[in-house]
Amino acid sequence: MRHLYLAFLLAFAVTLFGFWPSFTGGAGPLDPLRILHGVLATGWMVLLVVQSWLIGRGHTLWHRWIGRTSLIIAPALVVSAFTLVTDMLGPNSHFDVPLRLTLAWIDVWSLALFSLLFILAIACRRTMFLHARFMASTAFVALPPALGRAYGMNIPSLGGLAGALPPSFWTVQAVLVGLVLWDGFRGRWASPWWLTLVVMTAIQLTMFQAPNWPWFVAFARMIGLPAS
Repeated sequence: MRHLYLAFLLAFAVTLFGFWPSFTGGAGPLDPLRILHGVLATGWMVLLVVQSWLIGRGHTLWHRWIGRTSLIIAPALVVSAFTLVTDMLGPNSHFDVPLRLTLAWIDVWSLALFSLLFILAIACRRTMFLHARFMASTAFVALPPALGRAYGMNIPSLGGLAGALPPSFWTVQAVLVGLVLWDGFRGRWASPWWLTLVVMTAIQLTMFQAPNWPWFVAFARMIGLPAS
């Protein structure tokens, strides 16, 4: 627990590397919404680093006080991210329709997972084993899109973002399996990591089928996808 903040720093670095072109405007013009979302996402990762550092050194009171900011940051982050999903589905998107729908499927379920993990972390705040792992799991939600962009930009053989999505999920799943085993061999097989692993795997197994499901296409049109 004392050095958990180092893992969050690594996750922050990976996320920043993957989304850096977006932060600098290389993936398209920045607008106030994207700037706000970037600030909120950065704030969330910084919060995870700071909170893990504080609790690892016994600063419980500071941990609790600073933790209250999560009640503002987390909902705002979810709202800003969902708004970006609707914009990504819109007519000005530079992705083709199948990829837009695939990314929307990933994002919508990832936001639902993030929200559930945060709620569970707050509900279990008096049980450190559960609270720490549910909060840590929120960092994994941002890793597939970040890794997808990083792999897609730096491994030409993957053929861009669409080809980079599967290995980005495999990377996250491998880490989560490692964490499940880490807790399991210490007698804690019923670990919160399972929730994130199962949902991430379900998203990965269905993401390329989602564009063919009429009900999901209808939902996407409700939130921004043009009718034709």
